[in-house]
Amino acid sequence: MLTISRAVSLFIVLALLLAGCSPPKQEARGVFVEGQSGGDAETLNFILAADSSSFSYAGHTTDSLAGFDNNYNLVLRLAAKDVEISSDGLVYTVTIRDDLFWTGGIKVTAEDFVYTLKNLMFSDWLTYNYKSDWQETVDSKTVYVEPKVVNDMTFTITRKTVYPEFVYNLYSLTPYPKHIAVKYEGDIKAFTEAEEFNNLSFTGNLGPYRFEEWIRNDKFLVARNPDYYLGKPVGAPFFEKYTIKLFGTPATRQAALEAGDITSTGIEPQNVARFKRMPNLEVYTTPTSGYSLMLFNLRDNGWPGFKEKKVRQALTMAISKAQLVESVLEGFGEPAFSFIPSPSPWYSEEGLHKYGVGALYDKAKATQMLYEAGYGARKGDGFEARDKDGKPLKFTLFTTTGSNVSESMALLMKQELGSIGIEVEVKLVPWPTLLGKYVRNKVPGSNQEPQFNNGKNAVSEEKWDLIIMALGTNPIAPSGSDVFFVTDGGLNFFGYSNPKVDELFRRTRSAEALERENRKRIYQELASLLSEEQPVEFIAYNKANTGFLKKVKGIEPGINMGYNYYLWHFE
Repeated sequence: MLTISRAVSLFIVLALLLAGCSPPKQEARGVFVEGQSGGDAETLNFILAADSSSFSYAGHTTDSLAGFDNNYNLVLRLAAKDVEISSDGLVYTVTIRDDLFWTGGIKVTAEDFVYTLKNLMFSDWLTYNYKSDWQETVDSKTVYVEPKVVNDMTFTITRKTVYPEFVYNLYSLTPYPKHIAVKYEGDIKAFTEAEEFNNLSFTGNLGPYRFEEWIRNDKFLVARNPDYYLGKPVGAPFFEKYTIKLFGTPATRQAALEAGDITSTGIEPQNVARFKRMPNLEVYTTPTSGYSLMLFNLRDNGWPGFKEKKVRQALTMAISKAQLVESVLEGFGEPAFSFIPSPSPWYSEEGLHKYGVGALYDKAKATQMLYEAGYGARKGDGFEARDKDGKPLKFTLFTTTGSNVSESMALLMKQELGSIGIEVEVKLVPWPTLLGKYVRNKVPGSNQEPQFNNGKNAVSEEKWDLIIMALGTNPIAPSGSDVFFVTDGGLNFFGYSNPKVDELFRRTRSAEALERENRKRIYQELASLLSEEQPVEFIAYNKANTGFLKKVKGIEPGINMGYNYYLWHFE
């Protein structure tokens, strides 16, 4: 399934060393092969990335400041200790480890982190999709936070406004080497094409593996890094090589696992029972922080009716989420109603509009709402869905190739909307095509480079009506989802805009939200409003099923199952 996720969520899957953990002595051997289908990475120059594959690939070779285990406990990586926060919540002091080196033995210092922030992420010349994570509003102006070097191992970030969850953005920070990046500064073409960044040759001892080969749409290969700073005490990582192998369909990669040709892959829900019976495999079922959804094109090249809340409500009221979870996900999921999952400490049932289940799954009511909005006609006891010109309603629904789940979701949407008189054409396109032609946008006639949100009047190269994909959320810091839902959010490619939603997300980043109960009330109001507004059709929070050859040991199943993957080994 197509996934766009934030860096803080995506880097969680990387290797972490459990405090106090003393794994048995292992010898490094063998090749771990992870099977995937769907989209390949866009780039290894990860500061330019927005797709999960790009972050995942690069993340094998370089860590961030910290991550989380299966219980959301903080586990330090590049950081030497927890970030220190001043009593007023405005100054963050970061101390990095003193045993970090770039390739060539050049020491990683605080200057690299500060340079990455000020000269790359905050720059006007470079497209960084998560700039809003590092911005605040002061006197009605958007400004960046202020990084400053204290000494070789320490830097501070000073804010002018309080943002209680800012520290989670900070823990996701991964540096670029200043001594290399400075050569390309100000030249987006040169930076984008920089050999050092596109072959990850700069990463030194910062990750468990070193880049070896990337054959696009085929495989990504990394080799064991014997100098990995976290692995040296125990000789980890324990695989000589780690390969991500791409397959055209889920069926082919699952067949490869069954044959023992690969080590691990995700299992489609309908196949879980069969794979669990195989004696050479272990299948783990784990929660995820990703949710499936159907997006409406609210931009000027989308169907005008999508801009009306009542119409969006009618469409989502006609789609059974319970049926989708049971028939498509085989029960491995739960209906979604907002961007906050039920395991999150910020989840609340109060005020949540549960479209698609119970009383709010009502096709007769859905057709009545469409009729009242002027998008249909009564014919005897029947109903015909029409646009304002009297033409039959027909939508094109896009999703990516490579996932039976995505395709099955699309076909169920087609069936459900068809039952209220709306014709839906399903189109499966490769991930790069969807991204380039239907997701990225620009103002027509402008000199803008296509981005995920180029402003109110921007449109995609090709018209679209509906897209099925998956987004990620951070259950402990869901304010980061503003990137999808606020007017100027960097990944708000579908064009949703609501000043009240913008204001509520702003309040999650304020002194008011320092008080836990206040923050919970803000999230409750935000979830309630978005569940009423239905800017997207929230479908389901998925459970993941991952199959491994039984010879793989050291796995700790959980929501962040790969957090200690560099300690995995063959028996």
